[in-house]
Amino acid sequence: MMVVVAIASLAAGGAAMLGFVVATLFRWGSQRHADRLTRLSRVELAEMFLFVEPARFLRYNALALISLPPLAFVAAGGVVALIVAAVVLTAPVALYRRLRERRNRALQRQLADVAAAIATALRAGLGLAQALEQVVRHQPRPSAQEFALALREHRLGTPLEQALSDLARRVRSADYDMLVATLGIARELGGGLAEALDRLAVAVRRRVAMEDRIAALTAQGRLQGLIMAILPVLLGLVLYAMQPQAMQPLFETPLGWATLAVVAALEIGGWMLIRRIVAIRV
Repeated sequence: MMVVVAIASLAAGGAAMLGFVVATLFRWGSQRHADRLTRLSRVELAEMFLFVEPARFLRYNALALISLPPLAFVAAGGVVALIVAAVVLTAPVALYRRLRERRNRALQRQLADVAAAIATALRAGLGLAQALEQVVRHQPRPSAQEFALALREHRLGTPLEQALSDLARRVRSADYDMLVATLGIARELGGGLAEALDRLAVAVRRRVAMEDRIAALTAQGRLQGLIMAILPVLLGLVLYAMQPQAMQPLFETPLGWATLAVVAALEIGGWMLIRRIVAIRV
């Protein structure tokens, strides 16, 4: 009898300790996720001129996390619910990276026109600050937004060189670093700033044209990688629709879970390898 009581006490203590560890880890993970989303909405999205209230951002993400995985569990089971939960948790950061990539690509393509516009304004007799105002007025977003912010900082007392350096830091592009360096060197040492900007515009146009050509030549490889990544998933869904009883152990047994984990790892590894092969930097 004493042995049974001791075993029960140990089991209860172990369960309580496990519950405490799980609750602590859940609280820690929730706090880190909330801090990450708060920084994402306050800092990183704000740098892209996308202003979202942190409380609303957190509320929407929590609502999606509470509602979507249970629906997926009812509709397709626990594995799909875990996948949906992982997607909901990582979706804000993934979406931000996608938006950031698109914005940087747009800034890269607009840089040649920006440099040419500054050179034209300088030839017309305007100062550098006035030339940048012409960029704000006549160039499209997001270039106009970035230069408008730089000019606003300059009007508030920041030196123009520092404001342009902050612009390059936000954009994180080697070509914008070159533009800021060209403007700074020409202001300090003198020389043909308009001619230097024209040469920069020509170099950027050539680089963009080369990147477009490489993207066209590697499009087939990217498409093949996408098809290879999607085909096993589609095949599994078709087999599940045709023979659900034969496929059921894959989702309900430890061996099936291990098989799915191996397949997922191979899928992710193959996709990353193909992307690395077709990613050619200019």
